[in-house]
Amino acid sequence: MKISFHGATREVTGSCYLVETEKTRLLVDCGMFQGSAFADAKNFRNFSFDPKTIDAIAVTHAHLDHCGRLPKLQKDGFRGKIYCTPPTAKLVTIVLENAEQIMEDDARRELRPKLYEHDDVKHVTARISPVEYSQRVRLDGLTFRFRDAGHILGSAFVEIEETGGARIAFSGDLGNMPDPILKPTAQLAQQDALVIESTYGNRLHEQTDTRKHQLRTLLERTLKEKGVLIIPAFAIERTQELLYELNEIIEHTRIAPVDLYLDSPLAIRASDVFREFPEYYNRNALRHVSAGDDLFDFPGLHKTLTHEESKAINDAPRPKVIIAGSGMMNGGRIRHHLQRYLGDPKSTVLIVGYQAHGTLGRKLYTGERHVDVLGKRITVQARIASNGAYSAHADQRGLIKWIQSAEKLPAHVYCTHGEEAASAALASRVTEELGIPADVPRWEQTIEIER
Repeated sequence: MKISFHGATREVTGSCYLVETEKTRLLVDCGMFQGSAFADAKNFRNFSFDPKTIDAIAVTHAHLDHCGRLPKLQKDGFRGKIYCTPPTAKLVTIVLENAEQIMEDDARRELRPKLYEHDDVKHVTARISPVEYSQRVRLDGLTFRFRDAGHILGSAFVEIEETGGARIAFSGDLGNMPDPILKPTAQLAQQDALVIESTYGNRLHEQTDTRKHQLRTLLERTLKEKGVLIIPAFAIERTQELLYELNEIIEHTRIAPVDLYLDSPLAIRASDVFREFPEYYNRNALRHVSAGDDLFDFPGLHKTLTHEESKAINDAPRPKVIIAGSGMMNGGRIRHHLQRYLGDPKSTVLIVGYQAHGTLGRKLYTGERHVDVLGKRITVQARIASNGAYSAHADQRGLIKWIQSAEKLPAHVYCTHGEEAASAALASRVTEELGIPADVPRWEQTIEIER
């Protein structure tokens, strides 16, 4: 069995791995590169393999950096099946439709080329074949199955076995446990090799029990100062976790009423998908649902689907809370709110997710005082807060713990989906602490996996 790396090598986005046996070519993920103009250019490159020769694709989850180039693959000749879990199937559809609409808007406004068209998205969704966790998919000469990764609703790691040959697992993205909504990450089976994400391979998150306290403190400060709390959030999982905890704070603690605006059509649609799959929730979240509680709705929450509703938030009285995408602040409606409030000392921006190099979010996170937003130069006077405990990715400790939990430690580990320093740090830790050879693959590197 051979594997080659066609994305997310020494960077966080663009996940794409090719698994080859004598009879079958299986692609694991086909994600979009994100974070800079250079990343945009990489999305338009020809694939370094022939899409027509790919027999099938296993999609780990519905984040754009794992599924965003599927329509380009289809456009370039792919005609096989796309396998993923049932929630991922629903989420991939709305994520790709949303991405294509943003491309269309950018094409009209800025005369930018489109990576793919709406028909390409339709053809992709028609090829999706949903499979449940642990259900084996049999191709010619290999089998694979999805296991619960605990990252977002329906997320999975993939365990692949060549008939009579090697076994390899791809982690996809692993969740930051404990998660308030999802079940814990499943145990890894015995593998000859493991390809593991390393987004936070050199970092430890804050404890998860601190985040609700911080959120309540920021809410109380916003109320007291009649300010604005702005939360740039990824539409899938991060937004639902925030709504879940805001639900608990607002409904079960003594805090003054506050208007909260969910200004993300994608997040609103994704929350509806979450409601369709309560069987994927953990016991605590399921208990709330069984008692009749809507985890993603509460008094004072306003969902703004249209552009007109979004613009009306500007005239809404303070104090107020705005949750909007995109999570890295490089696109979407969040930019309009940042342009309006970054210069306001009574406003706060709460960063709750990974910020890639080159993004506006990374600049704010690292403390830059002058930033450009939608062509306007702004002096940052708003407070910038962050909490890694909201991350949907396991930190270094969590990644090591997951490898340790395997039925038997893998023979070799390959660290991907992380900036070079993070991937290298995790590889070193795997070798030092677990005694497993670990490497950081390079772009288009090919590796032979033997049993």
